[in-house]
Amino acid sequence: MTGGAAGIGLACVERLVADGASVMLVDRDAEGARSAAQHIGDGVVAHAADATDEVGVAAVFGAALERFNRLDVLVNGAGGFTRAPLIEDLPRDEWDEVLAWNLTSTYLCCRAAVPAMKSAGYGRIVNISSMAGRTAAAGISHAYNAAKAGVIGLTRGLALELAPLGVTVNAVAPGVVLSPRVEKLHAHRMDEILAATPIGRPAQATEVADVVLFLASPGASYVTGATIDVTGGRFIG
Repeated sequence: MTGGAAGIGLACVERLVADGASVMLVDRDAEGARSAAQHIGDGVVAHAADATDEVGVAAVFGAALERFNRLDVLVNGAGGFTRAPLIEDLPRDEWDEVLAWNLTSTYLCCRAAVPAMKSAGYGRIVNISSMAGRTAAAGISHAYNAAKAGVIGLTRGLALELAPLGVTVNAVAPGVVLSPRVEKLHAHRMDEILAATPIGRPAQATEVADVVLFLASPGASYVTGATIDVTGGRFIG
């Protein structure tokens, strides 16, 4: 699980462990990863790594295979966003950074995981996208929109490639999920956002994790190439 030290990622780790999985929690925040693993306890191994770094990703998957001798599930949760400028104010380095956090990290981890899954004839890949990748939304960084749409495109292409080999690939597209970072970013717009959400409230991270758990389970064996929206009805498509 990349991006597993906080937010949706941490909720996913907790759900997977509660369901009996052994999880390698990966995050570039080394102290956050260690603290989260200690909090959860048995079933979690913390590994500090930057999911945008090719060498670091290779080391993560090497360590996971050495520790567990198998790789059944990959959840790509690493990501992030910056400010939401107009296109003419979006500098190239910020564009590259946001795409790396969200899309390149997903590509690198999928590429590293697939050989072991192919060899086993079994695997579940779950990529965390966003409602921002499904539909246009005002006030969202163009780089983030593009990266999360790219995650969905990568999910679909990999699903076609890997379906005959026993490996499913799906995505989850959350809407607004309650977290300190989201509250800070969208505080001035929260009333507007909630008014546009039929359920009338933001999601809890655990509600996204429940969907991830299903897609990671044997029970989702006939689901691949799908993007499941967890938006409280804000996006229906």
